[in-house]
Amino acid sequence: MKVILLLFLIAGAAICSIADPDSWDHRWRAERNYAREEARRARNEARRATMEARAEARLATEDARRMAREARRQAFEGRMEMRREEMQFLREMRQQRLEVEREVRDAFRWR
Repeated sequence: MKVILLLFLIAGAAICSIADPDSWDHRWRAERNYAREEARRARNEARRATMEARAEARLATEDARRMAREARRQAFEGRMEMRREEMQFLREMRQQRLEVEREVRDAFRWR
């Protein structure tokens, strides 16, 4: 049993001396660096996506505000136009009333 254990130790030592001692460490470092790069890439992608979403939200908000301003402006212009038409109508009615009164006065005057 001790002989077998001694042979395993000798075989392990031989294998370790033959194998590159830095190979495991090198792979581990490469995998660590790769994982860091992937994490950095994912973080940058998330940041870019967040910035794009914020920009889209800002544009949508500005569009909504612009549309609301335009709707208020059009409503105001519509009310102003109705008021102008109403004032024009009242002027015309007053003018017609004055003309009718004048015609009535002239008609009674000539009698």
